[in-house]
Amino acid sequence: MYSYATNSGWVSRSHRAIPSFKLARPNSVTEAVDLLTGKRDTTVIAGGVDVVRRMRSGHEWSTLIDLGGIEELKTITLEGDFIRIGALASHWDIERAVILNKYLPFFQKAWTTIGNIRVRMAGTIGGNIMANDAGYDGRVILGVLGAELEFMTGTGETLIPANGSSGKPASDALLVGIKVPISSNRRMILDRSLKPTISVAVSLDEDRYVIGVGCGYSEPEFQSGVGPADAVGVSLGLPEPIDNPLGSGSYRRRMAGVLAARAYRALMDEGLNDVR
Repeated sequence: MYSYATNSGWVSRSHRAIPSFKLARPNSVTEAVDLLTGKRDTTVIAGGVDVVRRMRSGHEWSTLIDLGGIEELKTITLEGDFIRIGALASHWDIERAVILNKYLPFFQKAWTTIGNIRVRMAGTIGGNIMANDAGYDGRVILGVLGAELEFMTGTGETLIPANGSSGKPASDALLVGIKVPISSNRRMILDRSLKPTISVAVSLDEDRYVIGVGCGYSEPEFQSGVGPADAVGVSLGLPEPIDNPLGSGSYRRRMAGVLAARAYRALMDEGLNDVR
């Protein structure tokens, strides 16, 4: 591991200059966690899509921890009854992974809709999750699949459901992987047809569904039940979404139900076709 300081100049006429910062490059998860533990003015950088954008907008950190040299964070592996995706796996890595095509093809298909080609080549699954951007669909997809986020801290490993039902990790916790369970009966659809107003993902396992709603809240909202899933019932079960120029709260809420019910019917029809 080594670190050094750097000074940056203007990046464009429309952005501020990036202030000087210290750059650390750990070679292992342990080193990265040690660098992050207890540091309030430190953050990690992987693909850099969101961190650099924030720095160009004036956000300052005294130290950036570059995770790019930690190869173990880039792997996608089969581990028992789930697929573990390293936090540094890029969107492009996920799109090409043969193991995902075999065991989680619906997840792989949904993930190919994230970002443009520049973002897909550089951005990572961990970056998408940790950006905590209301317009990102990473947690929407993972949440309906029952995925768990694997964090490492100075005291050990912590697993948190992607649907956020059991709280958030400590600010100095390092996301190292995502565990997506495998189920031979589960299917999933992501509907982004109304982004950036609303996005909806629905998974169906036997007759049990999970619905995830993005873009309408500061964090994704999830709803589960046993079918059928109807538009009115889904909408009534959701809290009131945000209201802004992209769409009123009432419109977002109503359309979340419409998209969820439509996706549910499509999944049911798909299942019937498989039986035939």
